[in-house]
Amino acid sequence: MSAELSRFLGFAFANADVLIEVRAGGTISFATGAVQHLLGVREATLVGQPIEMAIAPGDRGLVQRLLRTLGPNCRLTPRTVTLAVQNRAAVLSGYRLGSSQSVQLTLTKVNSLATSSPTADRDQQTGLVQSDAFQNQLAERFGLDGEVGAPKLSLVKIADFGEIRSRLSQESMARLLAEIGALLRVHAADDSLAARLGEDRFGLVHSDAVDVGAIRSEIQATGRAIDPGAPPLTVENSTIDLASPGLSREDAGRVLLFTVRRFAEEEHTSEISSMTDALQVLVDQTVNRVAKLRSTITGQRLSLQYQPIVSIADRSLHHYEALARFPDAAAGPTIAFAESVGLVQDVDLMVAQKAIDELLAPSAKEELKIAVNMSAASLGSDIFVAAYRKLINRFAFVAPRLLIEVTESSTITDLERAARILNDFRNSGQVICLDDFGAGAASFPYLQALPVDFVKIDGSYIKRLGQSRRDDAILRGMVGLSRDIGVKTIAEMVETVEQANQIMALGIDFGQGYLFGRPENTPSYTPAGPIGAGKRKGTRETWG
Repeated sequence: MSAELSRFLGFAFANADVLIEVRAGGTISFATGAVQHLLGVREATLVGQPIEMAIAPGDRGLVQRLLRTLGPNCRLTPRTVTLAVQNRAAVLSGYRLGSSQSVQLTLTKVNSLATSSPTADRDQQTGLVQSDAFQNQLAERFGLDGEVGAPKLSLVKIADFGEIRSRLSQESMARLLAEIGALLRVHAADDSLAARLGEDRFGLVHSDAVDVGAIRSEIQATGRAIDPGAPPLTVENSTIDLASPGLSREDAGRVLLFTVRRFAEEEHTSEISSMTDALQVLVDQTVNRVAKLRSTITGQRLSLQYQPIVSIADRSLHHYEALARFPDAAAGPTIAFAESVGLVQDVDLMVAQKAIDELLAPSAKEELKIAVNMSAASLGSDIFVAAYRKLINRFAFVAPRLLIEVTESSTITDLERAARILNDFRNSGQVICLDDFGAGAASFPYLQALPVDFVKIDGSYIKRLGQSRRDDAILRGMVGLSRDIGVKTIAEMVETVEQANQIMALGIDFGQGYLFGRPENTPSYTPAGPIGAGKRKGTRETWG
């Protein structure tokens, strides 16, 4: 070996573990380095084999496309790929010298301690990241940290996907999906920013230099090559520009994330024929809703109403629930939207502050207690938790009179962390209630993991009392379980004396509903005597 060649090899191995030369057509002509260790075969075994034999199936299409599109005197942008041996991760780099038909590649092992499995969260057919992982990337990198800027988001949909799948053989369909995945990964700003969002739809974040029209044409050309006699693929695409006037970068990122979620969830584009038009309408509507909600929050135009929660046995007042009210918008859908765009933390914090203001009002009685809702999404936010702790510490003397109702409308992903936070709140004197108990699949794991003092049984069980033996048995089980572990129970949506008598017989401790009082602008409740004394004047027989 010449001294010059030794220097070149030393230079290469300073940054890589394996060197491979690949001829036109993808055949390996040379290999050296830690081949046995990284690829599980000897150097001589690799020579003459296609490069694909070293790469896991999910990344073979990507590597093939990278080699086909690498021009003269061009460097291959480093990509993390999965190797065929034990799904091991490696960084692939390369260079094509001049007009040579060969490409020099390097493989560098990725530290398994520092990187999760490269196949995790990836669609096996395309090699693209799956929808949830893609959305997490967007939330972390394009919006919620204020980094919305040059990158663009393009959404791609293949129409009549079901018909195409039924027409093509399994092998041809696999080729089509692999080619689409490879194409999008090549053009994405980062390999984690190209995703399969649904069976027939895809998304990628890319630079301004990427021609999405050319990507659409390449997908159509791939379809023609795989299925020559069939009608051309109908490929729709839309690129979203988040430079929306009147929105901060943070809120623009929220619009982006919400749009991707809706695009991923919708099976059809609705009655609007053009996907671009449909997405633009969605973006415009979301921009307006975010701006309106942000204005409500910053303008302090959110108000509260208070509904009593009373003892079933004697109808004495226990506490009130504070219910958020929005100008010109229904509370339920607005809260759901706030959760989906990451603004519910602001809402929850404002509700807590307004409830504390009510507790501090000169007219407030010392025994007044108010429960405020805390979304699982808020509980999962370090920023919200820090802000809420600061608020409680500032008004520590009223903390025991401010209850927390943890709502289950979004999932608590880290129960251990949530339990620590709630225990911290309890140590400050607050009482914890688990809302909508029995409505979601996570109710019992939450009860097992979280330190709660009350559970509020979902009103659907109360509305169906006596109509289903199964539901009644489940309700009895929830009440018995709560009693056995020392947790008090609250029934919501109690409308009639008959319902109140039934839940009292079951052993439920407290009730909330129109039988005891409607939401009012000020905490105001007058006991009407024991349940058996008759129905309270003015109550309704049905839930309004």
